[in-house]
Amino acid sequence: MLLLAFLCGFIWDAQNTLGSPGGDPSIYTTPADQIRFGYSILLYFAMGFIMQGFQPLFRKGVWQLSAIVTGIATFAYLISEYLLINIVRGEFYFPARVFYQIWISAALTMICSPLLFLLLFKLAKLFDHTIRYDGLKKRYFRFNRNEEEETS
Repeated sequence: MLLLAFLCGFIWDAQNTLGSPGGDPSIYTTPADQIRFGYSILLYFAMGFIMQGFQPLFRKGVWQLSAIVTGIATFAYLISEYLLINIVRGEFYFPARVFYQIWISAALTMICSPLLFLLLFKLAKLFDHTIRYDGLKKRYFRFNRNEEEETS
C-alpha cells in the first residue's frame, strides 16, 4: 500500500508540478508557484492509511462499506489538496464551483467503485483465485518425505 501511495503521489506531482510552475499553463491559468514536489505522496499515504483500516471487511467480501469510504477518501484528498493550494497562495478562495467539482468527483467514485469491486470479485471467482492476506510473510515449503525416500 505504501509503495502504491508513493507511486501515485509521485506520478501526480510529476504531472502537475514539473515543467512550468504549477503544471501546464494551458490547463492551470493561475498556478501555485510555491507547492513543492512530494506533497501528494503524503496525501495519498493518509487516504491509503484510512482505507487500510477497512481491509478486514473487504477480505470478508463486504465491499459496500469500502465503496463508500473510497468516495469519502477521494473527497478528503481533493479538499486537502485544494486547501493546501489556498494556504500556499496566501489567500482563501473557495468558490461553489470548486466544491461542486470535488463533490461530483467523490460521488462518481462512490458510484463506479462498486462496479469495479464487483468485477474484481467476479474475476477472482471465475479464475478460482483465492485472495491471500499473508502480507510479506515468508513461506516455507515442506517436501513430502515419501517422495524423498523414493528418490533415494
